[in-house]
This record gives sequence, structure tokens and C-alpha cells, in this order.
Amino acid sequence: MFKGLLMSSLLCISTTVFAHAVDLSSFETYLNDMGTLKGDFRQDSTNGRSYTGKLHLSRPGKMRLNYNPPSPLLIVADGKWLITYDKELDETNYVSLNNTPAEFILRPHVQFSGDTQVVGVVPQADDTTAITLVKTEKPDEGQITLVFANDPVSLKEWTVTDSQGSETHVILSNISLNDPVSDSLFQFDDPNLVEQVF
Repeated sequence: MFKGLLMSSLLCISTTVFAHAVDLSSFETYLNDMGTLKGDFRQDSTNGRSYTGKLHLSRPGKMRLNYNPPSPLLIVADGKWLITYDKELDETNYVSLNNTPAEFILRPHVQFSGDTQVVGVVPQADDTTAITLVKTEKPDEGQITLVFANDPVSLKEWTVTDSQGSETHVILSNISLNDPVSDSLFQFDDPNLVEQVF
């Protein structure tokens, strides 16, 4: 047990030292300077399925993933909730945004320290850097790996790994930054809620 704790501590120390050696400040600055982002995405899942769609993001707190057919999904972050709507099943699921990996990049101020811990920094052959993050107090809840182009810095993709080890990989393309994005994109009128009220 002591040996396992020692190895874990050494790994944490070496990762922290390596993160400082790489200097992650340019990636933090990029995310904090990102007011809006829009573009296309392709999502690859552990089950082998791939979907495409349109991404709109407005910091802080708001995001919309509009999937192309045949996927029936729509995902909206409205500043408080991450809402997943399945049009085919007519089912809506609400999760607190603070309890999702999306919160890492949608929070008002992004920093790779404090309540966020860097557990991996991997410079890659294609002049990109992969940075893996977990919540400092809840590292077992899952992680997100952000992949950035180095020069100029830009967000290229991310991979979310849940607590069961299932991965969802999202690749971005045709990205534009800080263009006007309508706030109406992040408003979700739950048809099931309307039915309950009336």
C-alpha cells in the first residue's frame, strides 16, 4: 500500500514539474480570451459511432451542440444546467453544469491550478499539446483532455473520459472566435416541462 501511495505521489510530482516546464499559460490565456466560439464538430464514441454537428459556445457558461441526423441529440448548456434532449425518445436530462467536464472551459476564469489539477501534459508530433485535467477534490469523477495547436494557439479537440472509463472524442473544424452569437441559441424550452405545467 505504501509503495502504491509513493508511486502515486511521485507521478503527481513529476506531472506538476513537467507541466511547469512546458508552460501552460498560453493555453490558459487562449481559453480566457475566448468570448465565443463556433464551428463544426465530429464526435467519436467508445461504441464506435461517429456523429457530426454544429458547435456554438459563449463564455461563461453557455454551449450548444446541435447534432446532424441521424443523431437525435441536442445538448445545451444554459449557464446553470447541461441539458441533453433526445428528440427521438422525447426525453430531457438535466445535470448541473458544475458537475460536468464542460465546466472546465465554460467557467468565468480558466486556470490549470487550484480546484483544477493537471494530470498529464503531452507534446505531440503534429505540433499540438494535450493537457489532461481533473477536479482536484474529485479526481475519480472523470477527466477531460484538451488538445491545442501550439502556434498559433487554438483548441483543436477534446476527449471526455467518465468515471467508468468510457471516452467521447470531439474534433473541431472551421472554427471562428469571438464572432457574435445569439443568446437565443442557449435557451431551451423543454416540451415535457410545458406538458407538466399545462
